[in-house]
Amino acid sequence: MSETSTPYTPASTSTTVAGNETVSLADEIKKYDTAKLIEYLQGQDLGLDEDDEKILRKEKIKGQDFFDLIEEKLEKWGMLSGPAMRLVKFAKECKDKKLRLFSSYKTKKKLSEVLEKYGIVSGDITRISQFISRK
Repeated sequence: MSETSTPYTPASTSTTVAGNETVSLADEIKKYDTAKLIEYLQGQDLGLDEDDEKILRKEKIKGQDFFDLIEEKLEKWGMLSGPAMRLVKFAKECKDKKLRLFSSYKTKKKLSEVLEKYGIVSGDITRISQFISRK
């Protein structure tokens, strides 16, 4: 597992599908290995603890396996009902969620609305955190 304090957030690498610059979150998560999946889940406020993460590691659950999880299977492996329900519910939500590039917004107003949602107001792009490689 990566010993990092910042949870992994998937990049919104885009593929054009029928003219839309979107990709599903599920497509991104399917690419994750076990460590990256756990790191991503840590940042999702699901209330998973070390025991829950240990189960995912022990069973070698990768991103491509994540969407096939069912509560009964997780509980059989030793996960408590609460975290199991939250994890399965989150997997279902991720299947339908689309990612969108900031560059795909057609008007300045729409882009401003989205940037404001992330705390960037009045075009102050200096508030966007700089990407720092962890290599």
